[in-house]
Amino acid sequence: MAGTYSFDIVSDFDRQELVNTVDQVTREVNSRYDLKDTNTTLELGEQAIVVNTASEMTLQAVTDILAQKASKRGLSLKIFDYGKIETASGNRIRQEITLKKASAKKSGSKLLS
Repeated sequence: MAGTYSFDIVSDFDRQELVNTVDQVTREVNSRYDLKDTNTTLELGEQAIVVNTASEMTLQAVTDILAQKASKRGLSLKIFDYGKIETASGNRIRQEITLKKASAKKSGSKLLS
């Protein structure tokens, strides 16, 4: 009888490509006409990206740009775990995007008959 195996695969990513992606997104947000005056910030930490912006509409635009730039740099979109949207001071909103990084695991058992 055949064995049963299961694989848990979690994305691993190149940190430098992520840094470059966040830099590109920041530059585009600061130069785009519809986003220029929103004072949007992206903060890249060790395990998350924090986006602070004026409204949900601008947040959606920023996350779309992030996804576009990440895929162009060869980063999987599965590394981003979008947290809930929170209110921040100054009538603004913020969202934490957790970065998923781990290695693949293999587990299984072989059934004999």
